[in-house]
Amino acid sequence: MIRTALSNPYLIVVSCLAITVMGLFTYTKIPADLLPQFDTSAVQIVCFYPGMPPEVMEKDIMSRLQRWTGQSVGIEHQEAKAMQGVCVVKDFFREGIPMSDAMSQVSSYAMSDMFYLPPGTIPPMVMPFDPTASVPLCLVVVSNPQMNEQELYDIAYYELRNKLQSIQGVIAPAVYGGKLRRVLAYVDPAKLEAHGLSLMDVQQALLKQNVLIPAGSIKVGKQELQIFTNANVEKWEELNDAPIKQLPGRAPVRMRDVGYVNGKAAQIQTNVVRVNGSRKAYIPIYRQPGANTISIVRQIKRQLRNIEKRLKVERSEDPKMESLVLSVAMDQSIGVEQANRSLQVAAGLGAFLAGLVVLLFLRSIRFTFVIVLAIPLAILTAIFGMFFTNDSINAMTLGGLALAIGILVDQSIVVLENIVRHAQMGKTSREAAMDGTTEVAMPMFIATLTFAIVFFPVVFLSGLAKFLFTPLAVAASIAIFASYILAITLVPAYCARFLKVNKSTDLASDSPQRRSGFTHKYQLLLRRLLSIRYLIVLIAAAGFVLAVVFMNRYLGQELFPQVDSGQVSILVRMPTGTRIEETEKTIAKIETEIINLMGTPDPGFAVGKEQHPESNLQIIISNIGVLMDWPAAYTPNTGSMDTFMLVQTKSKSRAPNIFEYVQTLRKTLRQKFPVVEFSFDTGGMLTAALNMGEPSPIHFQINSSNLETGQTVAKQIVAAANSVPGTADVRIAQRTDYPILQVDMDRDLASRLGLNPDEVMKNLVAATNSSVNFQPAFWLDKNKGNHYFLGVQYEEKELDSIDTIRSIPVGSDNEGRPLKLGNIAEIHRTTGPGVVNHVNISRVTDVYVNVKQGFDVGSVVSAIENKLVGLGAQEDVDERGQIYQIGTRSESAMLDQLALSDDVRVKAIEILEDGEDIRGFTNLLSAPQKEKWDRMKDQVLADASLFKGVSFRMMGEVRSMRESFEQFSGGLLIASVLVYLVMVAQFRSFVDPLIVLLTVPLGFIGVVLMLFLTDTNLSIMAFMGIIMMVGIVVEYSIVLVDFANHHLEQHGSVKEAILEAAIVRLRPILMTSLTTWLALLPMAIGFGGSEANAPLARAIIGGVLGATLLSLLVVPCLYVIFKRQPKEKMV
Repeated sequence: MIRTALSNPYLIVVSCLAITVMGLFTYTKIPADLLPQFDTSAVQIVCFYPGMPPEVMEKDIMSRLQRWTGQSVGIEHQEAKAMQGVCVVKDFFREGIPMSDAMSQVSSYAMSDMFYLPPGTIPPMVMPFDPTASVPLCLVVVSNPQMNEQELYDIAYYELRNKLQSIQGVIAPAVYGGKLRRVLAYVDPAKLEAHGLSLMDVQQALLKQNVLIPAGSIKVGKQELQIFTNANVEKWEELNDAPIKQLPGRAPVRMRDVGYVNGKAAQIQTNVVRVNGSRKAYIPIYRQPGANTISIVRQIKRQLRNIEKRLKVERSEDPKMESLVLSVAMDQSIGVEQANRSLQVAAGLGAFLAGLVVLLFLRSIRFTFVIVLAIPLAILTAIFGMFFTNDSINAMTLGGLALAIGILVDQSIVVLENIVRHAQMGKTSREAAMDGTTEVAMPMFIATLTFAIVFFPVVFLSGLAKFLFTPLAVAASIAIFASYILAITLVPAYCARFLKVNKSTDLASDSPQRRSGFTHKYQLLLRRLLSIRYLIVLIAAAGFVLAVVFMNRYLGQELFPQVDSGQVSILVRMPTGTRIEETEKTIAKIETEIINLMGTPDPGFAVGKEQHPESNLQIIISNIGVLMDWPAAYTPNTGSMDTFMLVQTKSKSRAPNIFEYVQTLRKTLRQKFPVVEFSFDTGGMLTAALNMGEPSPIHFQINSSNLETGQTVAKQIVAAANSVPGTADVRIAQRTDYPILQVDMDRDLASRLGLNPDEVMKNLVAATNSSVNFQPAFWLDKNKGNHYFLGVQYEEKELDSIDTIRSIPVGSDNEGRPLKLGNIAEIHRTTGPGVVNHVNISRVTDVYVNVKQGFDVGSVVSAIENKLVGLGAQEDVDERGQIYQIGTRSESAMLDQLALSDDVRVKAIEILEDGEDIRGFTNLLSAPQKEKWDRMKDQVLADASLFKGVSFRMMGEVRSMRESFEQFSGGLLIASVLVYLVMVAQFRSFVDPLIVLLTVPLGFIGVVLMLFLTDTNLSIMAFMGIIMMVGIVVEYSIVLVDFANHHLEQHGSVKEAILEAAIVRLRPILMTSLTTWLALLPMAIGFGGSEANAPLARAIIGGVLGATLLSLLVVPCLYVIFKRQPKEKMV
């Protein structure tokens, strides 16, 4: 390859131009996103039975769906939740299961289960689900000051949602806010009673008066005629004249005699959306698996303009349409583009600094040009390769390329330095290019190969770590191999043509001029260190041990570095059962507090139309309550007392950052709203993707079939967490105190009176929630083409007391006298769960904990775990990983009261845990202890029964962090072994690779020191930096040891050989180290918003600086210690 490059330089030029053209063209075609594509398939099943209590939904519908769909091949785990009238089941598949297979299996099993579901269950809906896309890409807001909430909802649901769904890659599943229009017959209870009617009498009469049955066609003579009828009323007002009851000899009882029909009524509202203080409606936009964030949002913005124009034309008869505005809010693509742009700027600045270093060292623009040229060519080659590996331009691939910039020039520097050194020996430029490149080609190839090998363990990673770092490894590896090929082709071809060097030229590292200066001082220092080499190695080893201890004790741990996303989600929970109107009043006050802190909302800022420059607030969106339909699958709310608020700032440079805002709000809101529960999530789209949608970094998941027991354990965890410094927003996700009206029918009495539960239930539900829930009928609006549900109901203002419920007419007795619900049923208050959650068909209770700014997740969660272990939780391991079995008070506090000796206490715990005969325990006790035991025995045994089989485990970020750290640690070990084996083959020695590999611990010292000095937590990004550091620092020592071996063969003295090699390699090592350091500096300081990759860059910088310094001083000592004199040279 080298000879070909020298003999045909035009081929090299053409190849470089081809790389440029293909790379630039590919760059325009390759998609851009925030993170790589998560390949693990997941499917979501949503099933409805309007009005069904959560526990009934759980047992009769959700559990069945879990069992049936759980038979799908490749299921990894299941998650599910049941609320009133709706359940959501999420099936997560193992890696390698295609989405098409997952969808087909789950769909088949879900539909097969329909036969066994309760009658009236709406068929389950199955959709693909992306666990990394739990945050909407944007919200499409429908606003019009002249329209009411029904009209806004109609436009969003009937006109807008379907048009958005047609955009490739879009999931627009539901409409939030607004009111669902219904055609409702509002009945008067007194008039119903006067006419001896029930609600179902009215419902059945209206159904018969409004029939939607096609009449088909008829053949008359030579023609075939279609048959149209007026069985379905054209105007809903006509239903007021519908006869309800006909008595002999009397005028019929019409609808207007017992109530009235309102064709513009609304379903009782359970979900309210406020945008900047005004009620509106919006559609959240999610992406389908494999879709591109930036592309989707761009298409939506383009389509919205067309949709808005078309709607105004199509409905021009409605003057209100002129005020219609369709807009995009909470646009996550802006953050994605800014993050990618910041990385590109940081990479460009790093490349400039690296080129500047090369220029300062070489003091030649011609040589600097050819070296720096390797950077864009290698990056374009990597982009071209990424196109065929189906990777995107994202934070990880861009980060990998930016990190590789310093390394890309290293190989060209090594080749150029060696060519110049050979030219100074008197060789022609062509000979110098040939010999100089050939001499370092193999060591450089091994160095390049080792750099790629350190990424090889990524293949064995799983879950989050593999999803993140495989694209990074691919991008960086392609770029590094491209730079190697450029270094051994482009650089020698360039030098053969343009190099003009004589012996006096001061470019080579071993020139006399250099040796008289810095190099000479280094040589003197190195000679002194070699004389005390064992002490130097001992000090280095001690430094490594101290670094390991220091890391474990003083470095914080987190999954991913915190990033200021400029937005915060606030979960607000009022006392359980608070009606939505009261919740909205409180939310309005909370919005006022936010505005007082951040300024007036300025939505025009997003489109360049800022109206309030003094404000740092862009938009506030409050989503109150939950509509028990499709929206229930995409909201954290579980009832009317819940709200999630989305607050987006302008991220002005002089304004407080989002963490400072949260710190202030957390204190202010809790003082002013003491009965309200708050939780803040500042992660944004990035953290949501990495957390798989978890709302907090610390998540304790309690497994207990008894919900009350789960709540008891959850409260113990909450108490333990609240006692640990650094915790915030500690909360239990589920509540079991939702207020319930329990209606207990006397079936025997009802039967004697001629009633049955079917009649009673239908009249009860019709009065409170309308007959639409169990017997939907339709009225078709022929003007708009929309259909609306038709049913009967009490007016909402009538439903204000339990007495109203008792007085609901449910039918007539055997003698025709009207009966009320209170005649045959008892009604009393009770409580129950508002939501029931499952994991793998087992009930779970979740405790979430946030971490305050200035604390790290690792230390906080360890402190909580220590507290829980002290309370009796026992650590264990099962097939899913670490788990804590709940210890009972009989195993902890109560046994302490018995003052048992250590050996007796151990035996006592074994007896209680294993369920042995209790007499075996009492035989261990003394007489005073037996008396005390008799007094506490009942409580101990009750606790043992209560907590039997109850456990909890860490989920979410903490679990991912620990699994990733474990995988990375194993990967680092595998990488080191593979690098060693490759070098054994190159050096044909087991000793030389060992000397090279010992630079890794030396680099580790620099990593720990750098992370500590920059107050950087250990994260998966920092771990990846450590792995990349291995490949970089090994490169320095490979060429150093290779040069030393060549000199050893010539001179025969180990000490002189390593001294000579160190002097020759001093400047190239310093130059490559400095270029790497400066190339990563912009990213390390978070320049332009690249904070997410800062720990990775800092780890590499620390490792490179540490390894450079120590390899120039310690590696020569190791070489002299381990290397033997050649036998023929020994005296």
